[in-house]
Amino acid sequence: MSFLNALFPAKCVICHNLFIFEHQNLFCDKCLSMIKKEYVEYCSGCGSKIKNCQICLKKRVFYRLQIFKNNDRYITDLIFHFKIKGYKNLSTVISEKIQDDLIDFVKKENIEIITYVPLDKTTLKKRGFNHLEEILKKIFPTYLIWEVVEKVKKTELQMDLSRDQRLKNLKGAFRSKNIDIKGKKVLIFDDIMTTGSTMKEVCSVVKKGKPDRVYGYVIAR
Repeated sequence: MSFLNALFPAKCVICHNLFIFEHQNLFCDKCLSMIKKEYVEYCSGCGSKIKNCQICLKKRVFYRLQIFKNNDRYITDLIFHFKIKGYKNLSTVISEKIQDDLIDFVKKENIEIITYVPLDKTTLKKRGFNHLEEILKKIFPTYLIWEVVEKVKKTELQMDLSRDQRLKNLKGAFRSKNIDIKGKKVLIFDDIMTTGSTMKEVCSVVKKGKPDRVYGYVIAR
């Protein structure tokens, strides 16, 4: 296989350079090397792009929210091809990038349950997998990963909507699965946060189960 790859190299979807591939043939190592942990100043309560968030002084969303890196072409193209185009093998690439940071966060905060933003049944059936769950399964044992919230309404892609439209789009979209999380430390995992509408909506549903604390982890902001 390596011999054939050398004869017929792939073209990177980001830089368009040819490269010899092993596990996936979409992104070259040089472009993937641009995806690394960044220490940027965001509000750890809601993810706002400011250090001292006045909103969270009044009503904090998350006990703590951690963001892996700033949103850029390298991470968005990778997630797009995994999430929208359905290249399931990219879950390994993404999990390898974030696993050290995410595991460290989970251990440091003594998190007991890890959940993720769910898909509606129609989208899940069409795609065949929840991309967030696939990433988590590459990093953590399955007993830590719980589907605490379900999506009961199909919504438009958030990336195509304005801020006000995003809020209306998500209204009534999620509900609790009535899983006992009372007194537990729960982490909500998502890929890309823009306005934070989705994470905040899921967080509000999770809080109905009266957990001890609710945390958030986002790959890119």
